[in-house]
Order: sequence, then structure tokens, then C-alpha cells
Amino acid sequence: MKKSILSVMMAVVVMTASFAQEKRYGVERAILKKNTVIAAMGITQQTISSVQYIDDYGLKESAETFMSMQGQMFTIFTMMKDGYMFSANIAAKQGTKVNLAAMDDYKSVNYLNLSNEVKEKYQIAEKGSELFLGKNCQKYELSVAAQGQTVQATVWVWQGLPLKSSMNVAGNTIVEEATEIQEGVEIAKEKFELPEDVFFMEVNPQM
Repeated sequence: MKKSILSVMMAVVVMTASFAQEKRYGVERAILKKNTVIAAMGITQQTISSVQYIDDYGLKESAETFMSMQGQMFTIFTMMKDGYMFSANIAAKQGTKVNLAAMDDYKSVNYLNLSNEVKEKYQIAEKGSELFLGKNCQKYELSVAAQGQTVQATVWVWQGLPLKSSMNVAGNTIVEEATEIQEGVEIAKEKFELPEDVFFMEVNPQM
């Protein structure tokens, strides 16, 4: 069950990815620390931590997610580059890459520039503004088809950055919240480079 839920989470991440050709965020550089709480039927509630790295207004973006499964801790690295979504289990030195252009039903969500096509596709509705972490966020509700399931989500967005999201997947709840925002900080260049010792196998998109 947990593995299925994580697959849906990754599919939603892909939906919000872009081809690094347009400005996505209103801040040039930032590091966001986040916690994700999964409250799923049949498993113990778990909190997953992650760090998101952003540079050049989102033209460069990657994330590290730290989690445990079956008693083992591991790090998942994700990055959007050259039209691909890369994801890797660092310890296993194995990863996958998805060609976003090959996704027939794919539409990227850029909260700084929401097109009518994207709004209609994901049934995006504005639900006013709300403070979160001291930031005035625009609140959205949307519906996403991922991994054969419909995900209902509410997202709190500041400067194009989702600071909080709440998703319902087949009766299971996933809540992601930023716990710290560092703006204008220098980010090590290796955070935007693919790990050299990881083999990335190209897979067919499944959205």
C-alpha cells in the first residue's frame, strides 16, 4: 500500500514539473525544508522529510527525500533536467528517467502563469488567500488523474511555490508542509547535478 501511495505522490510531482524553459517562481534562490505525513489505511502514520533546492527562479530545481521502508533508511534524489524527470535511490545506485514530452496527457502547472487549458484540465479553482509560515498564500483546489487514481488536492502557493498541500488518494491522506524557507542563499552546484555513480533507466510514463 505504501509503495502505491508513494508512486502516486511521484506522479503528482511530475505533473508540476516543467522543461526548465520558463520562470516558475517569484524568488531567485531558495531552500525549502518540508515534512510529509502519510495517514494511510493499513499502515502506521509516517512522516517523511525532504529538502527542495531552487535556483534561477526555478530553471534549476532538485530535491532530496529522506525516508524509511522495512526498517531501512534511504535517500531519494529527484531533479528535472533537459525535459526529463530523474529519480534515484542513492544507496542502491539505481534510478529512472521519464521523458515528459512523451506523456500524451501531460500538462505542466506553473502557478505564476496558470493557463486556461491547465485550469480546465486539473479543475483548478482559487479559494482565496491564507497565511502559512508568515507568507500570504493563494489557496487552490484541484483534481489530478495519477497512476489510475483521481487525486483531490488543496495547495497553498506563495510566489509560485507550493508551501503546503493536502492530497486525498483513495481515502488516504497525504499532507506536505514546508517547515523552513531560506531565501537568497547560495546552493552548492552539485545539488543540480546528476549523481555520477547512479544508472538511470528510461521508463515509459504512467500517468
